[in-house]
Parts: sequence; structure tokens; C-alpha cells
Amino acid sequence: MKEDITTQKEKLPNILLVLFIVLMVPNIVVYAYNAIHEYQESEESKTEGLIEKSAEQRAEFVLFAGIATIYAISTFFVVRYRNRTLPYYIILVTTVVIAVIYYISKTTGIWIPDGFDNWIIDNTVNWKDAVTKITQQAFVIPLSMLLMYVKMRK
Repeated sequence: MKEDITTQKEKLPNILLVLFIVLMVPNIVVYAYNAIHEYQESEESKTEGLIEKSAEQRAEFVLFAGIATIYAISTFFVVRYRNRTLPYYIILVTTVVIAVIYYISKTTGIWIPDGFDNWIIDNTVNWKDAVTKITQQAFVIPLSMLLMYVKMRK
């Protein structure tokens, strides 16, 4: 009986890690896809002579590429070095910052450093928003549980 409980306790972090990865990978893929899309749109706008629009799209490309990169690298470190807490905190803080930026851009608008004093007010919602926001809200749960498991074992 005691062995069963011990075995279950050892399986829990593995289950949480798999759940975290299953929820994080679509998030990274969508942010990377979004970055590539914004880059292509930026190049297209530049060829059409829409320099200001191109700069705005380039700023969004940098944002989405940065998010995808931070998530990918931090996820690698969570998987590879499970007992180090820094990547957990990086993902959690990044997620909060993304949520704040997202909701500010949807309500009042947010200034982007593109050289033109542009403010982004984005009132569109598409499948990319849905995937990223749902998976972000979902992966925070197993990630937080893994972090608490690591903290309790130290």
C-alpha cells in the first residue's frame, strides 16, 4: 500500500510535465506562426509603400517572435532542468505580462516603439487569440503545480 502511494507521488510530476508540454507546444507554434505572418505582412506593406503600417507589423513580429522564443527556451529548461525554478518564474511572469499587454491593446490601446508614435488598438479576435489565451490559462495550472512540487522538495 505504501509503495503504491510512493509510486503515485513519483508519477505526478511526470504527468504534470506532459500536460504542461501538451498545452505549451501549441502556444509556441501559434506565436511563431503569428510572427512569421506579421513579418510577411510587413514586407508586403513595405513593397506597397506603406512604411508606417510596415513598421507597426514589424513591431508585432518582434513581439510575437520574442514571446515564442522566451516560451521555447524556458520550456526546454523546465524539461531539462526540472529542479531549477528560474524558468518556471520566467514563463509565469511572461504570461502575466502578455495578458496585460493583450487586454490593454484590446481596450485602451498600447504604444509600440516603431518610430512613428503608433498606438495599437486591436479589436479583432481570431483563432490565434483563442488558442494562445486558452492554452496560456491552461498551462499555468500544471506549471504552477510543478513549481510548488520543486519548491517543496528542496
